[in-house]
Amino acid sequence: MLKRLFTPLTLVNQLALIVLLATVIGVAGMAISSRLVHGVQGSAHAINKAGSLRMQSYRLLAAVPLGESDQKLLDEMTATVFSPELQYAARHDDQQRQLQALQHYWQLELAPGMRRAQNQASVATDVAGFVDRIDQLVTAFDHTTEERIKHVVWIQRIMAVGMALLLVFTIVWLRARLLRPWKQLLGMARAVSRRDFTQRAQISGRNEMATLGMALNNMSEELAESYSVLERRVQEKTAGLEQKNEILAFLWQANRRLHSNAPLCERISPVLNGLQGLTLLRDIEVRVYDMEDEDNHQEFSCHSDIQCDDRGCYLCPRDLPPLPDTGTTLKWRLSDAHNQYGILLATLPTGRHLSHDQQQLVDTLVEQLTGTLALDRHQERQQQLIVMEERATIARELHDSIA
Repeated sequence: MLKRLFTPLTLVNQLALIVLLATVIGVAGMAISSRLVHGVQGSAHAINKAGSLRMQSYRLLAAVPLGESDQKLLDEMTATVFSPELQYAARHDDQQRQLQALQHYWQLELAPGMRRAQNQASVATDVAGFVDRIDQLVTAFDHTTEERIKHVVWIQRIMAVGMALLLVFTIVWLRARLLRPWKQLLGMARAVSRRDFTQRAQISGRNEMATLGMALNNMSEELAESYSVLERRVQEKTAGLEQKNEILAFLWQANRRLHSNAPLCERISPVLNGLQGLTLLRDIEVRVYDMEDEDNHQEFSCHSDIQCDDRGCYLCPRDLPPLPDTGTTLKWRLSDAHNQYGILLATLPTGRHLSHDQQQLVDTLVEQLTGTLALDRHQERQQQLIVMEERATIARELHDSIA
């Protein structure tokens, strides 16, 4: 129970409390004002009755000496003096002593005196005293009425000030608890719709707006992380596709170059340069055996030397930075089911590894180099056979001519 009592109110409960407080202030003001106005109304009736007493007193004085036909005037005067309105007003305005004194004076002195009086002069002084008592009672009622009216005015002013303060508090509360958090949440929602996940809602407290702001902050953070992961994956996929496209383009160009009619050095060296640019391999070198003799071979690398300059070949890059000495030497045999044509050598830096795509690239290039060397070896043998046949033909012709 205590925990629920000290738990912060929700926004709905706070708003309901403000409305309830405004209602209580309004109802209390109207109730108090109604009570005071009712008292003022009772005093007004009493003042009217007192005024009628004054008039009836002078009418009785004018009727002196009284006869039996004037008994009705005395009864009306007595009824007015003891009227419920005067008694209620006197009791409500704390004027009971004055009213009782007035009633006793009428009942014990003035009424019997007016019955006995034979002329007006004998009771004129008593009537004047009675009227003076009536005026004092009316003055007391009038003063009490004025006080009540002042109280009504002050209560209305206090209620107006209270309502104004409550209105100011409500405006400040609405701006602090609803308007500003609502603007933050809307701004954050617009930022999220623009894929801007950097904004955060700064809403204090433990109400609904703070809970909603915390939920939006968590959602924005999770969305930012998801977008970051997706962007990273897209970049990785894009980079992989670009690398595969470069590999396919390189293999296509390498195949065209290797099957061209250019010298072997001009065909192999640019391919090795391209391979070095697409992989982590360094110091790439191709050794082509002479008739499967590993001791006698030709070396083709992606570095130029003096002989290249003498021949006017500038296919390989110059002035390359020195490479680190540490690394692993990798070898790929250039051979098929029948012959061994050479070997591909390369250095892989320490701690580095070839990716799957790079390994496939090297394997495919090795197959292309092997096919190129096999085709060159086959063409070379065909040329040798043609030369041998020509020599045999020339020898037969010489032998026949000599014979």
